[in-house]
Amino acid sequence: MAANGDNYLASNPTPNDSSTSTGMRVGAYYGNPDQDFPGPPGVQVRDKKGKKNGEKYLTYDKKGKPSIFNRYSVFFVNQQDSAARTPEDYRDSPNRIKDEALQKLRTNPTSSNLIAWSREGNTNAVEYAWEDLLWCKNYGRVPNNYMITLRRFKLPPEDDLFSKAKNMNPDIARMIAWVDGDVNKWENVGLKWNHKLNFKPLTAELQTKESQPGYGSEAGAMEGLPGGGLIKSLMSIADTSSSTAARTNNPATNSFNPYENENVVFGPIDVIKTMMIRDTGLEFKQEMTIVFEYELRSIDGINPRVAMLDLLSNVMICTMNRGTFWGGDVRYYGGNPRIMKPIGDPKKLESGDYSGYFDSLVSGISGKLDGLSGGKGLSWEGIKNAAKTMGGNLMSQIAGGALDKMGRPGVQALNALLSGESTGEWHLMVGNPANPIISIGNLILSETDVEVFGPLGFDDFPSKVRVTCKLAPARPRDRTEILGMFSRNGRTYLTAPVSTTKYAGNKPKGGQNGGKTRKGESKRDNLKQNDFTQIPNTYVTSRFPNHDTHFITQSAKTIR
Repeated sequence: MAANGDNYLASNPTPNDSSTSTGMRVGAYYGNPDQDFPGPPGVQVRDKKGKKNGEKYLTYDKKGKPSIFNRYSVFFVNQQDSAARTPEDYRDSPNRIKDEALQKLRTNPTSSNLIAWSREGNTNAVEYAWEDLLWCKNYGRVPNNYMITLRRFKLPPEDDLFSKAKNMNPDIARMIAWVDGDVNKWENVGLKWNHKLNFKPLTAELQTKESQPGYGSEAGAMEGLPGGGLIKSLMSIADTSSSTAARTNNPATNSFNPYENENVVFGPIDVIKTMMIRDTGLEFKQEMTIVFEYELRSIDGINPRVAMLDLLSNVMICTMNRGTFWGGDVRYYGGNPRIMKPIGDPKKLESGDYSGYFDSLVSGISGKLDGLSGGKGLSWEGIKNAAKTMGGNLMSQIAGGALDKMGRPGVQALNALLSGESTGEWHLMVGNPANPIISIGNLILSETDVEVFGPLGFDDFPSKVRVTCKLAPARPRDRTEILGMFSRNGRTYLTAPVSTTKYAGNKPKGGQNGGKTRKGESKRDNLKQNDFTQIPNTYVTSRFPNHDTHFITQSAKTIR
């Protein structure tokens, strides 16, 4: 208890009394009736052409309790069921955990209990076997509620491995270690991260703009036309004002800028001229370095060297891929199809075969004439065919030159848009697997160091293996996803709907497309205020009686 009479129990004698002047006991909030924790609206399913097919991906409403720490939020946690719609009991009691096997493993996480529980069919993604543990250096030395499990999956895993809807497949390899405070520490296993909002500076400055002359005469539009030059000259002579300007105006002073004097400061001096505004993006950094240590052991008569080679093979499956050599490739694009091809064979000319070159030149000229005449040679019909062909070629060249001057649209290549889907194949779980401290999916394995060392053991093989893995998120996380690493049901707070943002303010329909949802897109991030049930004002005013109800509601709407 705090000194100087600052006694929590004395100030709040009755656990559920909310009528005292000092407010209710904090435990009373978790004793309040469940409040609505609505899920996002169902997403309309559309076919490839964007048409509705009548089906919806349904989401479900949940129930939560008023938060102790945030007066505007409903709080939801259930670490026993990934598809729970009601919170677990937030207060300790003997029957708090309904599943007896789960309760047994949480209170006594022995390896035998862990293996037996993982094989009861709760999920395909969380599985343990004796061979995962027996060759580990710290097996039996550190309690299993300090366990670290690194798994690799065929498909990118989500955070909650117990959700059969999100993670249906078993892992393809796993490695086990423990937080021992020496080699593996809490800050190295995902429990330390950095996140920030992006801002950028704006600086006020003196803006200079060059004045524009305005409209010119119609004579400019006649340039290039027959007689256009004469018409322009006549219009110029007829314009007295422009003629006078030509005599009196000095072109050398037209672009003079009086603010180019670098020895003079224009504008006020003692000013604050910079400010910060929100920039695009949320950043999240989480670097993990996990060390897995193994020792040479003879178990059940297995040759230790053979066992270690088997173990190293599993390490390779978990941390590396097979590959083949690739010598590169060449891709051609662009080019100029207008280049006139030579009539003769230039290769013969390069080799010094002049006789062969002239033969190819004569053959090429003959082929050109034959092609122009349509195979009729120098006959009258052949001459007419040649004239038609050459006339068509001339018109094509004239048309091409005109189109070039008009400006032809170029081909634009666009990169594929990002979907935000998970791409990392690795998952890290820290703590008792039945009650993990943190569970992180969608990880990338950026680097792996493998050391085989120590004194030679049986069959002349080094007795120790150390594998160091460096992991990082495949993409940054927002506030909800950060808490999702600790909660099996993802979002823990319901406060106010997510709003798209323009810098001018958090407008209800700000951002791209006016806050609307395009065809085929998810509506999860475009929720409306009336989709949510507000926390009853009485819960807030009982804690803060001097707060006006109007300000309470308006404040809650601004939280993002």
